[in-house]
Amino acid sequence: MDSVFDLFLGLPVHVLVNHFVIVLMPLFSIAFILIVLFKKFRANYSLITIIGLGFALISAFKAKQSGEALSLRVGYPETHAWWGERLVIISALLFVIALVWYRLKNKNLFFSKLLGYVGILIAIAAIVITALAGHSGASASWGYKIKATNSSS
Repeated sequence: MDSVFDLFLGLPVHVLVNHFVIVLMPLFSIAFILIVLFKKFRANYSLITIIGLGFALISAFKAKQSGEALSLRVGYPETHAWWGERLVIISALLFVIALVWYRLKNKNLFFSKLLGYVGILIAIAAIVITALAGHSGASASWGYKIKATNSSS
């Protein structure tokens, strides 16, 4: 397994990369919601939000790829993999919508407003899917170990 997504300094890349997704996706999804809803944030935070969503997308893709490499070593966590695949899709969708909205934001168009509100719904979905992917991954990794410590013996 000589994949760039497999190991880094002997550690699974997935375990290192997934922390970026867990932080960046909710953070910049919330930032996107704020710049759409509140004009006072747009001038200072629009560009950094778009860049942050780009990094979140790249991180989600790397987490998916490294998760597939890790699954060859430890098994395939179906629920976690399913949510992880959705997270890449929703990340890409949010990034594209945010990018188009960013280009149109200063034009007082019905389409730009509609796109912003659709983007807010996608951002909320991205936050939820990030939580579900993260929780299902943590459960797959740690659930049986924690359960074993709860035994009364």
